[in-house]
Amino acid sequence: MRDQIIGGLLMAAVGIGSAGPAAAQTPEQIEKIKVALPAAAPAKPEKPRKILVCTRTRGFRHSSIPVGVAAIRMLGEKTGAFQIEHTEDLDLFEKASLDQFDAVVMLNTTGELFAAAAAGSAPAASAPADEREQRLHENLRAFVESGKGLIGIHSATDTCYKWNWYGTTMGGYFDGHPWGAGDDVVIRNDDPTHPVAAPFGPEDLEIKEEIYQLRDPYSRLRQRVLLTLNTERTDMKKAGVKRTDGDFGVTWVRTQGKGRVYYCSMGHNEHMYWNSRVLAHYLAGIQYALGDLAADAAPVPARGAAPARESSGGAASATPPPGFAPLFNGRDLTGWRGLVSPEGGPPARAKLSADELKSAQTAADADMRAHWAVQDGALVFDGKGHSLCTAKDYGDFELLVDWKIEAGGDSGIYLRGCPQVQIWDPAKWPEGSGGLYNNKKHPSKPLVCADRPIGEWNTFRITIKGDHVSVWLNDKQVVNDVTLENYWERDKPLYPTGAIELQSHGSTLYFRNVFIKEL
Repeated sequence: MRDQIIGGLLMAAVGIGSAGPAAAQTPEQIEKIKVALPAAAPAKPEKPRKILVCTRTRGFRHSSIPVGVAAIRMLGEKTGAFQIEHTEDLDLFEKASLDQFDAVVMLNTTGELFAAAAAGSAPAASAPADEREQRLHENLRAFVESGKGLIGIHSATDTCYKWNWYGTTMGGYFDGHPWGAGDDVVIRNDDPTHPVAAPFGPEDLEIKEEIYQLRDPYSRLRQRVLLTLNTERTDMKKAGVKRTDGDFGVTWVRTQGKGRVYYCSMGHNEHMYWNSRVLAHYLAGIQYALGDLAADAAPVPARGAAPARESSGGAASATPPPGFAPLFNGRDLTGWRGLVSPEGGPPARAKLSADELKSAQTAADADMRAHWAVQDGALVFDGKGHSLCTAKDYGDFELLVDWKIEAGGDSGIYLRGCPQVQIWDPAKWPEGSGGLYNNKKHPSKPLVCADRPIGEWNTFRITIKGDHVSVWLNDKQVVNDVTLENYWERDKPLYPTGAIELQSHGSTLYFRNVFIKEL
């Protein structure tokens, strides 16, 4: 069924779903949308664009659907970026009809969208109906993979659970909403310079909204996550929180075949559709999916980070990923030195005279050569000396490093000379490695134990920007944007620069594939 145009404004179609017919937008809502619309589109369309907005439901039906349809229509009309056709009629997914569109928007769709009957209905779908469902699936798959766009708003991830291609392409499936429509949540921009995320700027967005948690096939290795739930500023004690990695993606972009996909989970509450930052974000995402707004969809593991790297576990390699430089050349100790660490750490070291520091460095370097060596492309510590540190100081950076320990092993990686991203044997410390061990006020334990068995290689990806640290261990996020405290001077912020240290703690250690990207 198609919407009717009344007074030049879209009124809602009769809905198909558990909640029955949808109500129309009110004049007050239309006026609020009008005021919030962006003045112009971020990109000029390559040609006139037409998108199909589908709001068909086979489960829960959102009362915000009519407002959402109006907002998308008005975005296109105001900026000239596109025109829409709104439908809940499956006939428009037949190939001859679908081919007229440049993108499809799944706006608060739910359930098995293309099924002939809602779940639990009788009689069961006939063979011709099943064949039609499969045909419509294939039509949409071919549409997207041929180079067209797919856009999902809010419950688009609560749709087509039985169709694996859809879940992978949309980027994940709904797995509950611990934060309901009336809850205060804070949304963080992980990628503020990205064209689709740019409308939010670097500031957090504080809103009342129903925020989803996602399950497989959601993965940062398959999509570029742009907006996330700020777990430090949002109540994480809500009932129903299942994820243990702290990764609650809100918006992402990805590619599928030659096509482009944009998803945003904001859109449950009516007021989302007259939030000016959200509307500008929707517009940028739609234009990306249409192919008019150029934007990078390469997956990233965290804000400011480089494309994801699968965990090592293979042989040592001196070849860094794109954008990274080697800290360890795999042959000798060039670029490293023994750590001068008087009692009191960096503050005490800063008080040494030039002659005292020179003498202490000579002794530390001799200790390094006695107890650190290169074997088969790896840095090996015999467990009897002191820590190793970079000869250069670093500010904000991303670090990749493989490490291995023996039973009972204990080590860590100091960032800017401050302890530490923890490494230890989970048989003795079941929480596992990767936590910010010396934090007192901020979280110190990892979100999940991701260690491989003792004796196997593990891979860290560590980012530090300002005093905020994120850590991935073997491709699982174990620290999500947590403040690293100044261990040496608790009343002061983290030092802006400092060495990277490989901590000795009386046990044999192995490090390799040490790469850095300065941010």
